[in-house]
Amino acid sequence: MTDHEAIKRDQFDDRLAQLEQKVAPRAKKAKSSTLSEQSSLGMAFRIASDMIAGIAVGLGIGYELDRWTGYRPVFIIVFAMLGMAAGLRNVWRVVNVMDVPDNGTQKDGRSQRGQRIDD
Repeated sequence: MTDHEAIKRDQFDDRLAQLEQKVAPRAKKAKSSTLSEQSSLGMAFRIASDMIAGIAVGLGIGYELDRWTGYRPVFIIVFAMLGMAAGLRNVWRVVNVMDVPDNGTQKDGRSQRGQRIDD
């Protein structure tokens, strides 16, 4: 490679680095905004699916037990309530994970919330 080609290559690398510095902050802002929107939408779908799944499983188990035992409305009502409780429990877990701040984590991997009593 000649000196002229090396100089052109260095100039090209310098210009490329300058352009990357100009473009990088814009790309990060655009990426973070779409990521937060996708995360919110994903979280909403997860919460909805947890509730629906809990209720559906409870209704299914209750229906089959009613059909098997002959008691029509008893088991379907009981297991529908249990399914709603399970769905709400799953939603509660998801929401609590969202509320935990990341700045409370320590170097040993435990957060302030997860510390043992004797620490």
